[in-house]
Amino acid sequence: MTINIMDIAKRRGFFWPSFEIYGSVGGFYTYGPLGSLLKLRIEKLIRDHYITKEHCLNIEAPILTPEDPWIASGHVESFTDMNMECTKCGEPHRADHLLEEKLKIDAEGMSLNKILAKIRENKIKCTKCGGELGEPYDYNMMFKTSIGPGKNKITGCLRPETAQTTYMPFRRLFELGRKKLPMGVIQIGRSYRNEISPRQGLIRLREFSQAEAQFFMDPKADTRHPRFGRVKNMKVRVLTKGTQAKNGKETEMTIGGIVAKKHTTEWISYLLATSLELFEKMGIDPKRLRLRQHKDDERSFYSSDTWDVEFMSDTFGKIELVGVAARTDYDLGRHQEFSKQKMEVNIDGNIFIPHVVEVAYGIDRPVYAAMESSAKKDGDRVYFSFPPEASPYQIAVFPLVKKDGLPEKAMKVYDMLNDAGFYVLYDQGFIGKLYYRQDEAGTPFCVTVDYETASDKSVTLRNRDDQMQVRVKTDALPDVLKKIMTGKLQFRKAGKVLKK
Repeated sequence: MTINIMDIAKRRGFFWPSFEIYGSVGGFYTYGPLGSLLKLRIEKLIRDHYITKEHCLNIEAPILTPEDPWIASGHVESFTDMNMECTKCGEPHRADHLLEEKLKIDAEGMSLNKILAKIRENKIKCTKCGGELGEPYDYNMMFKTSIGPGKNKITGCLRPETAQTTYMPFRRLFELGRKKLPMGVIQIGRSYRNEISPRQGLIRLREFSQAEAQFFMDPKADTRHPRFGRVKNMKVRVLTKGTQAKNGKETEMTIGGIVAKKHTTEWISYLLATSLELFEKMGIDPKRLRLRQHKDDERSFYSSDTWDVEFMSDTFGKIELVGVAARTDYDLGRHQEFSKQKMEVNIDGNIFIPHVVEVAYGIDRPVYAAMESSAKKDGDRVYFSFPPEASPYQIAVFPLVKKDGLPEKAMKVYDMLNDAGFYVLYDQGFIGKLYYRQDEAGTPFCVTVDYETASDKSVTLRNRDDQMQVRVKTDALPDVLKKIMTGKLQFRKAGKVLKK
């Protein structure tokens, strides 16, 4: 039986359409108590990896910007999608998505004229009222506003990506990075795109979160990645641009094999591999992920090579979770040209504009992919098998009953686990319902304080996935849980196993 993720998300407070009391507006979602924590934990996994493992600098720039940087970057001129409006009811449709939805084909990179021909040939109508569709046209997706009042106001934009707000302060960051390359910079924050017809929950939003890491480097320097050896034997599902042109069939390769066959560089392969590792830590099923190289007619003109990690969703089909692109010196070069500020560097007498390799994650899409991957059904019981480092709460603490001093004892256990650095929830009620409620929230472990706790100084620890229960000494609980979560201790060996 298929688990309805969107239904659980609304009912349990992961996320729901925003502005519900006013009828909602497409492309906006509110994260609830569980969803906001899941999202924060996923953001933390990404941030921690790029700061501690990849040694990136971390920045946070404004969301609202002047228009000038977006003229320089090319967004004002070419950040567009193809829109078609119904001649009867005015409903907008994104032309390529409409074609994919109706004909089940890949319209990525297809020209406007070809899309129009296929829509007319297949007599595709408005999905809302069945009316005729008008001529397609390029529609710019940036949100524009004004900054300041009166005659001195200037045109402003809500940024459609975080990347440009990382490129603009490059000179200052280069100084802070002690004038060394390669240099990585990560920024996590909100971006805005005025999508034509967003209808896929968290998959296509008008306001969304991104995590984008930019690696600035000398294009003539050694392109080998210093830690490539760690991931070169990882096996992955791959769809290269050549395979797509030939037969469209995936092949299994190693990360090292992708480079050996000259499909891409060590840097891009390494960043793709570490993204796969991160997604697995989030609870995303690695068997549902693949690497896909952009075709030449699909790739942005300034990119010399672009790859995506795609998730195969039961509900939404193919979902891009992260893109890795060699952006050349286009962005810094354009900002140098338009701002008249030098973006060149001098490394041992070699003067050049650095090239950029970008890793661009959505945050909202991995949240959904983690939920779909982790959703399990065991009889009448539905649960999310989130890994402890990604789950909204890692532990829930309950008293067996709401009397006889047990709530007070349970609160002491709650405080102890909180102080030990765990994400902990306290609740009380009928114990069976409490367990199932936490299963549906994805909480890996539940701790129950009962009448024996005072006498034997132990508690019952329950595992979410198989519902096994063990009796553990109270003062040993933080250490036991840390060992279980890091894989150093099997759950069944954590204490005395209790029969169900």
